[in-house]
Amino acid sequence: MLTEKFQNSTEYPQDVEYNYFVAAAVIAAKLDQATTIAQQLSLTASNARAVALRAGERAAGFRPLTDFIDRLAEITITASKKINHLAAILSKTSAAKVRADNAIKHFNIVFKKAVDSPFINSLNDAFEHCKINQDKLTRAYQRQISQLSDELAMLSSELRNAVILATLSRVEASQAGAQYQDALINVADNVEGAAGKIKDHIKYSQQVVSTLQ
Repeated sequence: MLTEKFQNSTEYPQDVEYNYFVAAAVIAAKLDQATTIAQQLSLTASNARAVALRAGERAAGFRPLTDFIDRLAEITITASKKINHLAAILSKTSAAKVRADNAIKHFNIVFKKAVDSPFINSLNDAFEHCKINQDKLTRAYQRQISQLSDELAMLSSELRNAVILATLSRVEASQAGAQYQDALINVADNVEGAAGKIKDHIKYSQQVVSTLQ
């Protein structure tokens, strides 16, 4: 599978551009999975809101928590889309950077082998142009890596609130009475479980990004 190929990417030591492409694809796949879980989380909030409404005043404290669950789902979906977009841009930049790096490498080989050639200086302008492009791509690559890392870190930070949210949900569920308590506690369990799965996907994506730095 794609993730297995990336994990075993040492099998392709010459194909750095391939590894960059696979890394971006892996991140996109992980964030797609996170988005799916977040959408299910939004559905959980809707179900919880319906149960809290039926429970009436006994679950009054639970209703605001459903808004927080919705917000958590919305933040995850929005951030995942942004991170996927950044990963796609990074993939293009890294591919261009690899080509520029290879061009500079070939120029240096030619300069070394043809040092005594009477026409070697004719390559200077092309070399300088390529070097400027390489520097520009390197700066863009580093900036985009930093942006991607920051977005993943911020999303991971937001998901820490899910543990607090689940705890508060269980406390409020205990006040709702036996008829509704189990259903509301199940909501809390779903929130905590969903957040844990999303965090796992984010952590894996962060590990993939770290290999690109």
